[in-house]
Amino acid sequence: MKKLYWQSLEINQQTFYFTVTDKGLNFVSSPHRHISELFDFYPHDRYTYQFMYDENVTGLYLDEFNEFFDKKRQSFDVPLDLSGITNQLELKVIDALRENPYGETVTYKQLAENIGKPKAIRAVASAVAKNPFLIVVPCHRVVKANGEIGEYRGGTDTKKALLEFEKTPLEKQPLIKKIPLPKLSQLGRPGL
Repeated sequence: MKKLYWQSLEINQQTFYFTVTDKGLNFVSSPHRHISELFDFYPHDRYTYQFMYDENVTGLYLDEFNEFFDKKRQSFDVPLDLSGITNQLELKVIDALRENPYGETVTYKQLAENIGKPKAIRAVASAVAKNPFLIVVPCHRVVKANGEIGEYRGGTDTKKALLEFEKTPLEKQPLIKKIPLPKLSQLGRPGL
């Protein structure tokens, strides 16, 4: 069994989950979707994961989310577990997305040109949609050539909010908070 450490967070009253393996971050959920959305991206691993909750493992990742949404960082430095992605085009798209600057957008056509596949616009758009690292690998920064924001796994409202967030100054209250969960060792204790 492969250990998969999970954590939840809330951004603008939307709950997200993320999971971490021993190699790095391997998934960030859509808002208000359950952690089981992971299996849409890794269907063959459904029965190989042992889900664990350990803040010592997920803390670094949660810290970077906090820093990003507190406007103390513009990109993520946490390691990614790319072992579940075998399609070379998808890997190139992930690399190109990570290079796209904070607060700037790129069209699907420009992204296809950036990875040396100028005629593969649809394939590139499909690879963007298959990005399992929502927010961390900023697929929300990809828009249509006609200026429309386009589809987004997290929903168009979330995409608009992320694009606006990157263009506006810091608000007074942080946008993210950790959802408190009891430790497994505390379950079943009186008074909890």
